Amino acid sequence: MMATGNVGAVVKDLKTRIGGIATALVSRDGLVLYADVPAGVYTETFAIMCATILGAAATANTELNRAPPERIVIEGNDSKTIIVGSGKKALLVAVVDQTAELSKVLTEVVKVADLLKAN
Repeated sequence: MMATGNVGAVVKDLKTRIGGIATALVSRDGLVLYADVPAGVYTETFAIMCATILGAAATANTELNRAPPERIVIEGNDSKTIIVGSGKKALLVAVVDQTAELSKVLTEVVKVADLLKAN
């Protein structure tokens, strides 16, 4: 994983490049590693819920003898949330406006998740 000081800059830069509402790097057990979210957001709650979502999907897939998901995309009326694994210990989360082009956002998020991978 890159130096801690650089992680924040990379995650913040991703938010700018994708026109994001929020970006965060969280541990798979729900701890906030870095977050760039709007004021008033409880980053701890946001992080634990993102980790829970991916964990629940992994458990559901395991019950079906399927591989764990590589990513989760949640589409709402006004936003899309993308949760992508970043190595064995972390998740990269990005929230964008519903009008954002998902394929472009996914490309950028996956690229940054690979860059930040923790072993």
